Amino acid sequence: MLHPSPSLVSLHRVALGAAAQGSPDEIVVLPLRLSSADVPAVRRALHRILGPRLACYRIGMDAAHHGICAHIHLRRSELATCMGLLMAGMPQAEFGRIARLTGAGTSTGTPCVH
Repeated sequence: MLHPSPSLVSLHRVALGAAAQGSPDEIVVLPLRLSSADVPAVRRALHRILGPRLACYRIGMDAAHHGICAHIHLRRSELATCMGLLMAGMPQAEFGRIARLTGAGTSTGTPCVH
């Protein structure tokens, strides 16, 4: 398992309140990897594609895989919609395993798709 790079930047858009596990408001983490090297362009694309559905994310360079790794935090109830929007807007992106948000803003599971 790879660990997130310390160079990843956390950007929060909304307060992440605690929600019951399995509830529609529970925050889940969707890892996303792109072969791009333009972090600002990917950041702008995430905001453009997901808009207010984007609760929070971490994004940074994944030097081991020569690309960008993003950990997108979304509400469970909007996960299917967001994945559809991301597939349409970023067809080159690779999804990782969806995980529950645990602790103070950390995620479980693999940070990036291999």
